[in-house]
Amino acid sequence: MLDVARNAGTECPVSLAAVADHAHLSRGYLEQLALSLRNAQLIRGMCGKGGGYKLSREPEDITIRDVIEAVIGPINVVECVMNPAVCARSETCSCRQVYVLINRQITDALDSFSLGDLLDPERLRTLMSSGAVKAVPGPQRGPARPAGVVKVKKTRRPAAKRAARDVEGGCPGG
Repeated sequence: MLDVARNAGTECPVSLAAVADHAHLSRGYLEQLALSLRNAQLIRGMCGKGGGYKLSREPEDITIRDVIEAVIGPINVVECVMNPAVCARSETCSCRQVYVLINRQITDALDSFSLGDLLDPERLRTLMSSGAVKAVPGPQRGPARPAGVVKVKKTRRPAAKRAARDVEGGCPGG
């Protein structure tokens, strides 16, 4: 999408072959992505010699969420967030409420950036330095163990217990 967005101000469509060369991706894979992006009306195809793809809207009007959802479907951290009927405990499950909040924050974050933002590194630096966007810290390690203390590896539940839990309607994390 960024390769197509870079040509948004020109009359020249971008060919999948050019994107494949630039991004080091297979043309077959890009054809699958292009189909999804066309179905979501984010790009439009131009036929003929010199044909290819152009954005259907300005880069500033296409959010990162638009692109991701066009390719993989709706953002949904756990199935019960969008479809509570899949879990018998969804009405009373405190985990589901947390997942709904996490899902909302993810979609809000993805909605807050556009292709236009990704094309402008200076704008991204400005957003980061203004505090409008928080930098994501690296992985946090727990407190150091005193010398001589060995971490005990947890064993996995036997398959029979996991299967019983799944039948009882267990949800991720709860």
